[in-house]
Amino acid sequence: MRKKAKRRQTILHIAGQLFNQNGFDATTMADIAAAADISPPTVFNYFGSKDNILSALLFEGTARERIQHLAQPRQTGLPFANILGDLFCEITENTMRIAGKRVWRYAESANIRRPNSEFQREFAASDRELLRLIRIYLTDYEIKLHTGAPPDYDFLAQLMYDRWSARYFDFIKDDDMALEDHFALLREDAQSLVALLFDESFAETASLKPAERAI
Repeated sequence: MRKKAKRRQTILHIAGQLFNQNGFDATTMADIAAAADISPPTVFNYFGSKDNILSALLFEGTARERIQHLAQPRQTGLPFANILGDLFCEITENTMRIAGKRVWRYAESANIRRPNSEFQREFAASDRELLRLIRIYLTDYEIKLHTGAPPDYDFLAQLMYDRWSARYFDFIKDDDMALEDHFALLREDAQSLVALLFDESFAETASLKPAERAI
């Protein structure tokens, strides 16, 4: 069983590399098999199609990264702009660990071109889970707003997701943009969002709710 699981992960890893180097359409199942040093029928036995390989690569990868991310202890006692900027950067970093820019560009395009498909449904579910992750992070903190009103975590999470997503799209569309430059923009956005929304007493030294873990 372990051998099969390891081979499956090897196929996904190699397929991701080939998709990023050569493009999804130009990469064949035979190419993947040759690079993995196995037969084409073996690749078909594991996944059935190239589309299924792409789906497994992206959606199993995003699920794995979310689980690992949510298990991390939260930061506390720091400026919330730093914490939020770290979260934005980690989301991109985890996304790039799953697949490269070229693969994600293809996936975003396929998501638009295939309405009501299984791929589109999985893509939408993955986006919802990312939004949920951001909401969980926000609800862990003793958030205080400028207005003094109770925080609307759904609204705040959507706002944070939309800002990260806009920067992420710009990043994957530009092969020349370095990850560090993208991170700098995300941190600038985090600073602006925190200054706009949060009370200074919270923004300067963000604290966790009593039941939450801290580092």
